[in-house]
Amino acid sequence: MIGGTPIKTNDWSLDLNLNFTKNVTRIIELADGIPFVTLWDQARVRSVGYAKGQLVATDQFGNKEISDGVVGNLYSRKVNRVTDKSSQYYNYPLLPDAATDTEWEAAPTYSKIGNVNPDFIMGLQAALSWKNFSLNMTFDWRYGGQYVSQTYRYMTEDMVTNHWFEQLVYPGVYNQDNPGPSQELRDWVVSNADQLIYADRLYPVGGPTPEYGGFPEQWSGTKVYDGTFVPGVIGTYDENGKFILERENLGGEGTVFLPYSVSYPWDIGEANVFDADYIKLREISLSYKVPKNIVQLINVEDINVSVYSRNIILWTKDSGFGIDPERAYQPEGGRLLQGLERYNVNPWVIPIGFKVGFTF
Repeated sequence: MIGGTPIKTNDWSLDLNLNFTKNVTRIIELADGIPFVTLWDQARVRSVGYAKGQLVATDQFGNKEISDGVVGNLYSRKVNRVTDKSSQYYNYPLLPDAATDTEWEAAPTYSKIGNVNPDFIMGLQAALSWKNFSLNMTFDWRYGGQYVSQTYRYMTEDMVTNHWFEQLVYPGVYNQDNPGPSQELRDWVVSNADQLIYADRLYPVGGPTPEYGGFPEQWSGTKVYDGTFVPGVIGTYDENGKFILERENLGGEGTVFLPYSVSYPWDIGEANVFDADYIKLREISLSYKVPKNIVQLINVEDINVSVYSRNIILWTKDSGFGIDPERAYQPEGGRLLQGLERYNVNPWVIPIGFKVGFTF
């Protein structure tokens, strides 16, 4: 903590107090027979503690993941990808061979995707005074850390929020007369592979209406234009590990278009993970100290009148659909599951109050 008064004159003064907090907890060693400690396992994401230096897993590409031992690490199965380096489809997402399933396949092993704890938390208390007036503000800044939102997961699966709709990729090639699969659409997908194929987080191409790029689909038996597709490939491996393509799902012939309403990837836990960074103006107040010559008339030593409010500003880096990252905890069995939020979203309340203080 550090503080001071950088400005002080007969009429003006500015007092600042800054505090900084950082905490890292590590598991150095676990008892024999205990491979890891599970804090919670929900929404296809696990908060698991491994001992420092311990082998966590070997991913689908043969990369070994060694634990840093930090408590609060989050692990999830990422999108399964083609691992054959000799294939033209190397690192392409793998899709299940099912016409009624639009989700990407999940990788066979879990990988670290974040940590529930912040890198640091800072607070600033500022008091600006002019004559008998004083303006006081309290700021909080959380930097780093992630959380899992079950609220987002369930509501998005039911398509009752706009957040998933806003993540869909509007097709750059859309033929109004023939909006189905085409070589032109496939070429566009491949030319945007960094976003549509190789990115860590993938989103479907298409939309719920023709105006938003919806493709024709007949999943319900009636042709409607709310189709989406997930770029990827379907195939298997031979005994030598060579990838054998069965078909592409890249926008060309053979691409399966399914309704927007089933486009959410339920099995990919990373889709529900958000950065927990925020800056808050937690409290603000404006006070007026009644002059001595007035308060002495009613036989009191001091009178202070103030108006105050809280929760004026909340800035978040990546909070889904208005979730306060500070509320990312889930009550369960008398404990709080840190970094997990489920139906813990409340309306944003900004109270305003008045206060009169007397000193006798």
